[in-house]
Amino acid sequence: MTVTGDVSPGSPSDPWDLGSSTLRVGGASNPWQPTFNIGEVIVASGGQLSSATALIGNDASGTVQVIGYGSTWINSGSIQICASGDDCNGLLVVRDGAEVLTEDLVVGERASQNHGVLRVEGYDATVTSLGNTYVGHRAYGRVELKQGGSFFSNNVYIGGASGCSSCSGHVTAAGSGTKWVSTGEFVVGVNSQGTLDIDRAQVSTINARLGYRDALMSTTASVRGWGGTWTNQGLFRVGTVQGNGELTVGAYGTLATEDTEIHSELGGAFIKVNDVYASWLNSGDVTVFASGNRSPSIVVGKGAFVSIGGLLRTAPKVVGVYPYLGPSVRLQDGDLIAGAMEIEEGDFDFTGGRLEAGSFVGDLANMQAGELSVGAAHPSTAIVGSYSQGPGATLRIIVGGSSPSPLLQVDGDLLVDGALEVAPADSSVSFQAGDTIALLGWGGGLAGTFAAVNIDLPLAPGLAWDTSALHTTGEITVVPAT
Repeated sequence: MTVTGDVSPGSPSDPWDLGSSTLRVGGASNPWQPTFNIGEVIVASGGQLSSATALIGNDASGTVQVIGYGSTWINSGSIQICASGDDCNGLLVVRDGAEVLTEDLVVGERASQNHGVLRVEGYDATVTSLGNTYVGHRAYGRVELKQGGSFFSNNVYIGGASGCSSCSGHVTAAGSGTKWVSTGEFVVGVNSQGTLDIDRAQVSTINARLGYRDALMSTTASVRGWGGTWTNQGLFRVGTVQGNGELTVGAYGTLATEDTEIHSELGGAFIKVNDVYASWLNSGDVTVFASGNRSPSIVVGKGAFVSIGGLLRTAPKVVGVYPYLGPSVRLQDGDLIAGAMEIEEGDFDFTGGRLEAGSFVGDLANMQAGELSVGAAHPSTAIVGSYSQGPGATLRIIVGGSSPSPLLQVDGDLLVDGALEVAPADSSVSFQAGDTIALLGWGGGLAGTFAAVNIDLPLAPGLAWDTSALHTTGEITVVPAT
């Protein structure tokens, strides 16, 4: 146990139990001379510190370090880092197996020009906040979790007070083995700027919100790196009342959610899954509420993978003077798989990549370089609307056997061009003479023909596929080879 500089109460023993006294580190004795009131407490080599409440950086600069296995600090009330004053900087470092347990934790409290920092680093270094955690509450606050450190929290608020231009909260979780588990309310960007950067670490939340209330300042989050994962249980919401909130899933990162809502105005809120091996796995529904979009609210690109187990729905809204401009969803490369989709007119930009959905309500235009896949994730696809396919696009149908019902059923008009590819579900698929597969069905008119038809379904010698009825009934049949 080491105490240097301006710390009260002083004269520690090990264990150091302060009882009901407040631990003040920095600026403890003379608040009128804050530049000279620097204090530091070091708990190391299995040392024990107990307190009721703590102020680190109280009108000055203060540091507390808890270092090494067996070293612990138990605080029954609140730890405030950079607690007050116009010239305060507070730092709490927990390293290499040490542990800190507190009821509440405030990183950056009452000094809008100064800094509060929490740093948790090294394997088994652990901080637990049982009550509320504020990062950048009424100051600049920063939390750094790295190199295998762990943070366990309940309610979390990153970026706090309104009307404070220099108040902001920033959290970085980086490195393999680094984890953050939050079990209560979780908000990034409450009333001021908030950021969350996940790089190769694992973060677990419940009902997380990215952007809240009337925060106009930037609220951003990112997930990237091998093993980098953000898992949210319950509703995941992106966007404030004014529609601001940005989440990017980068290379090798994973976002795992149950149900998601995106609230965007002028393109200010979005989820971009836009890099190699980036993925978003949403087990429930996704709804996009958008107004006056200047950019899409969901972007899938660069080989990324997005799976939505339930319904992907867009709900354009007009608020004030903002007209709906669209689109809200853009698939430009990679995979987008959904259980069902309900898309307003002009709200889906299908420029490339692979799309598969059990059902699609709306007119689906695949006019550029996209692939509509049928039969891979869902047995068939129903389009409640029209389907149009351009010369550079592809329709790929996966077949598991003979099918009397169309694998792709279009209730409206069907306009075809480009390529049709038919492939087996697996190597066990086999067909006999007379077997028929209904590939296509349409309730409106049929226009155009496929420029290229490739049927890669295995047949015994002496058999062939008859495609003569493809553009009249949508069927292909096994016949003797001529």
